[in-house]
Amino acid sequence: MLSILAAVILVGFIILFHELGHFLLAKANGVEVSEFSIGMGPRIASKEWRGTRYSLKILPLGGSCAMADEESESGNPDGFLSKSVWARISIIAAGPVFNFILAFIFGVIIVAYRGYDLPVITNVVEGYPAEAAGLKAGDMVLAINGRKMVGYQDLSLYLQLHPEEKLEVTYGRLPEGQEENPQLWYEKDVSYETGTAYLTTVYNPETGSYMIGIEHYTNYHRAENLGKLLRLGWHEVVIQGRTAIESFRLLFTGYVSADDVGGPVRIVAGIGQMVEEIKPEGWFIVLLNLINWGMILSASLGAVNLLPLPALDGGRLVFLFIEAIRGKAIDQEKESMVHFAGMMVLLCLMMLIMINDIRNLIF
Repeated sequence: MLSILAAVILVGFIILFHELGHFLLAKANGVEVSEFSIGMGPRIASKEWRGTRYSLKILPLGGSCAMADEESESGNPDGFLSKSVWARISIIAAGPVFNFILAFIFGVIIVAYRGYDLPVITNVVEGYPAEAAGLKAGDMVLAINGRKMVGYQDLSLYLQLHPEEKLEVTYGRLPEGQEENPQLWYEKDVSYETGTAYLTTVYNPETGSYMIGIEHYTNYHRAENLGKLLRLGWHEVVIQGRTAIESFRLLFTGYVSADDVGGPVRIVAGIGQMVEEIKPEGWFIVLLNLINWGMILSASLGAVNLLPLPALDGGRLVFLFIEAIRGKAIDQEKESMVHFAGMMVLLCLMMLIMINDIRNLIF
């Protein structure tokens, strides 16, 4: 029970932090916020202060920020629609930006404790594309199709997100006689030659994943300085946000089925199961894993919310940027209709995902 509660609180905190971004920027731009809520559902307690009702609600799932004149203009000078277009852009963008800030903080904590792991090949599997393309144990993958590989996680996720695609792999190779010493890759002035290999991922039915036939043994190293720690922490945010967006492409191209898509129910259940499994290792390890989950979920929420789809923050930003360019707002009624339609589609999708989550958990 405590593990599920920890998962619910974590997910709720991430959503709440998103709403906090909207709230703080609304206040900074002089927008009247009628209510800021922690949780959802019926109020447990509330207090009005300086024109805003602060509420604690029964369900610990996120929160909300209700602004005056958010949907229709009433002439209120402190209403959302009465503010300049750039003020409104900052308020809407603040939610995803706060998610990225939270994910960055979590990412730095994870990298500070765990370190980083370079994409060095420790073994090439016989009969797979990597062997045929000339890759060898000891090589480090530098880039794939022009995208830089910072850590092994980049490489692993790229292969899963680009199934059956032709890959141009740029790799580094240590001088002859030093290939069996991967620790050299962590040295500042390591010398190596570069090469290019061309291959295509293949599906392995045993693992249920796409592979090129390489193996990697984890070899974490501490970040050498604060600057590198911060860069690696931000990179964690980038790869998780990118993964969330690119997963949509796999869904629409048929490489990911609807059963593979997890919603809040499956996420909470997964986090709860993780907590139960690693609880014997101590609460410090549990906390680190919760922080890692928080980084993944917060970065994903921020990235998905910036997609230019109706009802999402990204969809609202599209209308605001159009207004900024043309110097005139799009008819509010038409914009509201678009967002309402998008919201209905989103709610239907959420219901289907929730039903799918429950079905998978039961059966």
